Amino acid sequence: MTTLRRHALALAASCSFFASTAYAQSALELPELTVEGGPIGSAVQTANDVRRAAPNAKVVIEGEQLNQFNDLSVGDAIRRLPGVTFPGVNRSRDIKLRGLGKEYTQVLLDGRPIIDGDSSRNMEIDRIPAIFIDRIEITRSPLVSLGSEGVAGTVNIITKRNFGPAGGALSASIGHVENFGTPGAVSGWTGGQAGPLRYFLGGGYQRRLLEESSTTWNYTTNALTPNRRTAEDQKRTFDEYTALGRFEYQATPFDTLIFSPSYLRTDERRAQSSERTNAAMTYVDRRTDELRSRTRESYGSYLEWVHVYDKILTGRVFLDAQKAREDTARTSLQTSYRANGTVSGTTPGYTFNPIDLTRIAPGASFVADIAGHTIEGGAGLNRLTRSESDSGRSDGSRTYEMTENVLYGYVSDSFSLYGLDKLTAGVRLEHSITSITNAVGVTESQSSTNLNPSFQYKVAVAPDLDLRAGIARTLRRPDLRDLSSIIRRNDGTIAKPDTRGNPNTVPEKAWGADIGADYYFYDRLGILSFNFFARDFSDKLERRLIRGYAGEPTRWIAESRNAGDGKAYGLELEGRIPLRMLNAPNLTLWANATFIRSELNDPETGQTRRFSEQPDTIFNVGLDYYIEAWKTTLGVNFNRVGSYSQDILQVSSSGGVRTLFNERSEFNALNRLDASVKVALTDNFSLTFSALNLTRPVYRVHKTTFTPAGAIDSVELYEEPSHSTYMVRGTYTW
Repeated sequence: MTTLRRHALALAASCSFFASTAYAQSALELPELTVEGGPIGSAVQTANDVRRAAPNAKVVIEGEQLNQFNDLSVGDAIRRLPGVTFPGVNRSRDIKLRGLGKEYTQVLLDGRPIIDGDSSRNMEIDRIPAIFIDRIEITRSPLVSLGSEGVAGTVNIITKRNFGPAGGALSASIGHVENFGTPGAVSGWTGGQAGPLRYFLGGGYQRRLLEESSTTWNYTTNALTPNRRTAEDQKRTFDEYTALGRFEYQATPFDTLIFSPSYLRTDERRAQSSERTNAAMTYVDRRTDELRSRTRESYGSYLEWVHVYDKILTGRVFLDAQKAREDTARTSLQTSYRANGTVSGTTPGYTFNPIDLTRIAPGASFVADIAGHTIEGGAGLNRLTRSESDSGRSDGSRTYEMTENVLYGYVSDSFSLYGLDKLTAGVRLEHSITSITNAVGVTESQSSTNLNPSFQYKVAVAPDLDLRAGIARTLRRPDLRDLSSIIRRNDGTIAKPDTRGNPNTVPEKAWGADIGADYYFYDRLGILSFNFFARDFSDKLERRLIRGYAGEPTRWIAESRNAGDGKAYGLELEGRIPLRMLNAPNLTLWANATFIRSELNDPETGQTRRFSEQPDTIFNVGLDYYIEAWKTTLGVNFNRVGSYSQDILQVSSSGGVRTLFNERSEFNALNRLDASVKVALTDNFSLTFSALNLTRPVYRVHKTTFTPAGAIDSVELYEEPSHSTYMVRGTYTW
């Protein structure tokens, strides 16, 4: 990948919001089509048109496809897209693209980041109801207008905006989660145009249910001696409220004013009880009951003025203002037992952890068409503030105030070399200043300046065959909580170590290359695609596990660090084939597969190994069948995340002597099966039935720790089951 460093050119595009808006409007202006495959087929054509028009490599899925399986959250819906996984088996809030961690994925809502309590700078997407989504785009190789943090890719969630004849929809759903209860949702939206005003308004409520119960067994002495078992019963209930709007006012033939308000609120209740046995696993010696209440609330307001100066120049001035809070209260009771079952003591507990966030992001951009060149540029400021405190922690590790300012500017040029191609080249400059003041009043700061070029080339080698190549430099900034050096005390064990941030870490950089081809057929109802990707990392951010630190020679601590250089590469395959050759044009086979390999050179241990918790394969295959006489669409999808194992050398320090030991983790394969039936009872009313996660996979992790001499020191076995969900949704449109 050193060739990438030597030869990377700069790349271009408009600001991220303008890009998403332009694509959304172009999609809406496409003619309405009635095609084989029914509504899903029409959605596929629209998605493929957007995909073909893009100057860079991306995957596009329309709302009709997205809502095929009655998923309540966006996360559950997009797990069927190429390269998408989530940690564990029950969570669908932290996107992992291409097998890399969630911190490598940039998540945008209508082209802009949404602030969230997650300290990794990402957004937990399970909060967004899938019913409000018009389209999702996964950008594989970024334009310079998109921001620099999408190392693995960028997920842009584009909400509905019905500009044109007045219309709307009402939707209601109800279901059943095995071993839990009844989820459901109600929502509605309306939109249209009244004179110079185009508008969209939507709102809704939904209840989601999630179970994350698990059991952990621990053993020592060559994996033969029991060392406690912990069984945890955990159930979460989410009550979620959403309100979205978009208003575009054509003030003059040359001026448009845009206002997009948003409101998201999630009230989460987590009931959790855990029972821990004594070391010999012969009786329960401790039970902990905890009730956690968490409220996440965010307000957003996006303002934009668009002015057309003449036929060749358009300018934009915008302001993104957001405010959010996340308040978490925990009430607990810990009860200790003797061997005969009698109570030996109780310990009540209460903590309150409020987080307050703001984002202020003013900026300006322009687009100019001059002599066959589309020149775009922009500049702005992204200012993020975060204040967090934790009344239940005397160590002060979760009490701090943080401010981060990112100044950016970009410019790009897009043009054709010979008529059937498009070359887009540009560069983005970012300067960040981050400061954090901890609980004892000490301020730690870091700054970083990065020049991130990008190059995208697309050529139509045949009427239905596009070849693409992209090179771009991206980065990953440290987790916000990893910027404070205050130690957070946990159990101090290898399973639950203490943690410590590191203000001396620097942003991780990555050069990326994507090379692929898209072949469209059957009037763009079918597609065959492949994409090869590679990422070359420097200053990679990872946590290291150390035994022994100042004043605590026997306790374990996990510390953030720049762990060295690495690389990840792989192949993405995608296909959608209407089976015309079998005289079944309304039966469509679709599939995608992602194969990933990674390599990290750790300078501290000298080990060359794979990235932590990165699967080798991700696979989806499905069928859609449209029965035209019944106006019914049948769908089935099989999702698989392959098994894998990893060996990571860790450091043990005792008496000033450092030794290395190996920690091996083995992860099992996860197989998930979903099915759906959608029936259009009238032109305006439809019912959708779905059965999700019919295979009920169990997530298993087998962790073995070896002594420096290679003998087994300890074993941890973790199991987390999953459950099926059944849903029915009625939708009325006008």
